[in-house]
Amino acid sequence: MGRNDFMGAIHVERSGLWSAGLTEPEQATVMAITADALAQAVGHTPTAFDVDRFALTPALRIARATFVTLHKGGMLRGCIGSLQPEAPLFQSVHDNALAAALHDPRFPSVTGRELLLLEVSVSILSPVEPIDTIAEFRIGEHGIILEKGWRRAVYLPEVATEQGWTVEETLISLCQKAGLPTDAWRTGASFKVFSSEVLSRRHDV
Repeated sequence: MGRNDFMGAIHVERSGLWSAGLTEPEQATVMAITADALAQAVGHTPTAFDVDRFALTPALRIARATFVTLHKGGMLRGCIGSLQPEAPLFQSVHDNALAAALHDPRFPSVTGRELLLLEVSVSILSPVEPIDTIAEFRIGEHGIILEKGWRRAVYLPEVATEQGWTVEETLISLCQKAGLPTDAWRTGASFKVFSSEVLSRRHDV
């Protein structure tokens, strides 16, 4: 599988007003790098990331926080990312695609046979901002980070919408994800929010 193995138009969805400001060719490059990394993960391409194959514009070299999410048959198959901009956008999506395919501890590694069955999305995150009260959190617009003591849990903006959760149901689930009692969000917890721009395109199978 190579750069052209994602077929069809790229779908772009923003959870809020924030945008990464990518042009359509830049969005296509992001998805091509993601496809290349997944092919690398299953051994279909050389192990080295050949950045010279891609048109890396200044926008793709800006440090961005990203997540790469894999679904198969509508079910989560892997999701890895970072909340802080640890690398340029092009490198971040490459590394997170590799990690989502190979190193999500919840799932076995993706195999070559699965590759054409995957639905792949890349979430480019806005800067993370603390909020004073949970009333500032808006379903469908914000991703959310809950922190209490040394425990933390995160949901991307699309999760609560996809699950049909209310704010309280989202917080209960976050507590469960963090290994906390379901009402732990009510006292002593802190919250941060962020928006995202999600690029997605599925294989034509």
